[in-house]
Amino acid sequence: MIALGLVITTVLLSICVLVIGDIGRRDYTRAARAAENVVATIDADITRNFELYDLSLQGVVDGLNLPDIWQVSPAIRQQILFDRAATAKYLGSIFVLDRDGNLILDSRTPQPSPENRADSEYFKAARNNTNALMYLSRPWSTAAGDHLIAISRRINGADGSFRGVVVGTMRLSYFYGLFDHVKLRAGDILSLVRTDGTVVMRAPFDYRDIGRDVSASPVFQHMTGDSAGSFDQAANSDGVKRLFVYRHIGQAPLIVNYGQALDSVYAGWWQQAPRLGVIIGFACAINIALIVFLARALKRGSIAEHSLAIAAMTDSLTGLCNRRRFDEIYEMRWQDAQAANMPLAILMIDVDSFKAYNDRFGHQVGDEALVGIAHCIQQGAQRSGDIAARYGGEEFILLLTGATAEAAIEVGEKIRLLVQEQHVGQQSRPDSAPTISLGIASVVPQPGRHSKDLIGAADAALYEAKKNGRNRTEAAPMLRLVSAEHSRAA
Repeated sequence: MIALGLVITTVLLSICVLVIGDIGRRDYTRAARAAENVVATIDADITRNFELYDLSLQGVVDGLNLPDIWQVSPAIRQQILFDRAATAKYLGSIFVLDRDGNLILDSRTPQPSPENRADSEYFKAARNNTNALMYLSRPWSTAAGDHLIAISRRINGADGSFRGVVVGTMRLSYFYGLFDHVKLRAGDILSLVRTDGTVVMRAPFDYRDIGRDVSASPVFQHMTGDSAGSFDQAANSDGVKRLFVYRHIGQAPLIVNYGQALDSVYAGWWQQAPRLGVIIGFACAINIALIVFLARALKRGSIAEHSLAIAAMTDSLTGLCNRRRFDEIYEMRWQDAQAANMPLAILMIDVDSFKAYNDRFGHQVGDEALVGIAHCIQQGAQRSGDIAARYGGEEFILLLTGATAEAAIEVGEKIRLLVQEQHVGQQSRPDSAPTISLGIASVVPQPGRHSKDLIGAADAALYEAKKNGRNRTEAAPMLRLVSAEHSRAA
């Protein structure tokens, strides 16, 4: 008695641990999905705006290739080259440097002052890389306190030689506004870094973070491999352990990263876990008390209940499952097979001309024949997962888990031959022993299919076996919807 109480209490405690763990995993998964939505939204917004900015730069490059562009007045040239830039909200000035780094065009004025920027990062990157793809510079601050980054494109000559670079400045206030829409909890951080580890933007905002090199940090090292992912890591800056979700942004050399403090992630879990523990503990105490008082009644009732349960699930004549029990098991096996992507096979088995046999030899002999056939079915299907049932008066059904049509046909033929070879002399007439016909169907359950379709296909195959002469096995050529109005041969 005490041992049973301890076992049940242990089970309840185990369930408590599992439930509490499941609550924690649920909160973690929910936080990860929320972070994935945030970084995906930021990725889409930045990618879209960078494409717009790049179109403005490409428009300048295309304009420089126009014939006689240098023959028109500076004001008209200004309008031709820089009219696209007006649509870019956060794009600052656009300017062009020649092959030596000299400033030759500026969207702010038709007559720019002479200046050489050959030492700039964006000029060196364009000169040293032969491709004409967009380049994103490190952030810098102006004398007026503005934070900017440069988006540039190399200008190539017809022979692929370096002719200069077109550069557009972009205000970091764009990223600040984008990050400001994210509601961060205490301990959360949101950052945008270049793929070389340079911080472009961070929330909570601190201007001292702009341009900081974090390439050596373990958090950044985690983000250099896959294009997107998540991980748990304690940050070097404050030691807070966080759930980090990151994503590389389009074709830009940028990574957006959202870190949520695990204390915030599990805040709900810390509230629910103690309460659930108290409830389960109280339930265990009540269980131990009740088990002492109810043990004798359970012992008396268990035998009767077991007998009733067996009777409710079993065909009294053949000892096989009854149809109700088979239907219950079949639905569960269908769901399991669909989840595991494995086949199920149904064998519909009907005794040939049983009514005439029963009328000729009597109901008692007919019952003996059904028992013998049920025994043959059990002999033919001996795997642990095979379920046989009496489906109707003289109709049986066999469920084979994991069986293809070929395997099911092999089992069906084995059963048919066992029945045919019976030489038990019903009324001393062994040649009068009834035969069986079988219809077989097999399918891998998929969404959109129903369990009744497989039975319907096997039933249709049984109909064909009857029509083609009985004492034979027919397999459904393919699983299809089978009309419930098919009549079966007697």
